[in-house]
Amino acid sequence: MTPKEKESDFFFHTYKRLPLEVERGEGCYLYTTDGKKYLDMFSGLAVNALGYAHPAIIKAVDDQVRKYTHLSNFFIQEPQLQLAERLLSLSGFDKIFFSNSGTEAIEGTIKLVRKWGKQSGKKIIFGMSNGFSGRTMGALSLMDKEKYREGYEPFLPNFGTIDFNNTSDLNSKVNDQTVAIFLEFIQGEGGIVGATQDFVDSLKSLREQFGFLIVADEIQSGIGRTGKLFGFQHFDIVPDIITVAKPIGGGLPLGAIIGSKKIANVWTYGVHGTTFGGNPVSCAAGVATIDTVMTDPFLKNVSESAEYFKSKLINLKLKYPIIKEVRIYGYMIGIELKIESTVIVEQMLQKGVLVNSTANTVIRILPPLIAGIREFDTLLEILENVLSIQN
Repeated sequence: MTPKEKESDFFFHTYKRLPLEVERGEGCYLYTTDGKKYLDMFSGLAVNALGYAHPAIIKAVDDQVRKYTHLSNFFIQEPQLQLAERLLSLSGFDKIFFSNSGTEAIEGTIKLVRKWGKQSGKKIIFGMSNGFSGRTMGALSLMDKEKYREGYEPFLPNFGTIDFNNTSDLNSKVNDQTVAIFLEFIQGEGGIVGATQDFVDSLKSLREQFGFLIVADEIQSGIGRTGKLFGFQHFDIVPDIITVAKPIGGGLPLGAIIGSKKIANVWTYGVHGTTFGGNPVSCAAGVATIDTVMTDPFLKNVSESAEYFKSKLINLKLKYPIIKEVRIYGYMIGIELKIESTVIVEQMLQKGVLVNSTANTVIRILPPLIAGIREFDTLLEILENVLSIQN
């Protein structure tokens, strides 16, 4: 049997996999078993912040594996302490809980906010239209996309959805029963769409009036991807809870809930837990990632390279009317087309560049944070070549 036949035979058919057999990765590139080289400009869906085979990650993982790979959370573990200290110091928040993934961070946060709101009788939780929170039942309850929800009904009670960036809908739904509002301040799966400042201002005003919690979903937009530690820092707001995952494990499974003083004492011994969350090898890789990314020169390069790419894309939009809109927050890049984006993504794949299609018409680009002008120029050359065929 071929690998493709084995995959079809062995696995539930939940992933429409790319027709590539990857042998190894290096930097921003993937190399396949048939000798081809691909520029990866969606980096494991924003996981591989330092690309592939980064020496700092390799050293951190190798050093930790030689000490221990798992102890259980009954033990104090130095890699957890090191990563927690960095994330709390950089964010200015107070407490952290490590999970295995982003969707587990969301699920744990749902428990956390419900417990926080119980004494005051607050119980309604809102997510945002067109948002993406994960695949668990709690995460699905926050979402409105039937693509992910169909067939899994009924969902959890006391959940609702607010129309993203619609201040009228926000104001009409929030009241003194609201315990929390979850949102990506920059929607990733939704097509790289940022919150408007008007919406953010209304959110802040309502929190002051009704006393609910704001949860910033930074699973895709966090850890330097937008040129800042978190995406919400592009807006004039500070949330009460932050959920992170994807890049914080340096390519290994890891997520986290980061909480402010407001909720620091809600959880007590035994009320929440995880077997594998905060795995020491993942945390060691996370420390290496944070120490590499969260420096002024590194983040400056992300911001400057993003501005360079943005200017080139704006020129490309003028040349090719098929491009409807360009949206960029650092290395979260969305190119909205007037046609379905899948055809463009597939043609770029054939020419050796990997990007992603989302929200039907958006080319989503999530480069490794180590990518620079050379990689963007390669992407631009292929993108223009493909767009020229469409016109």
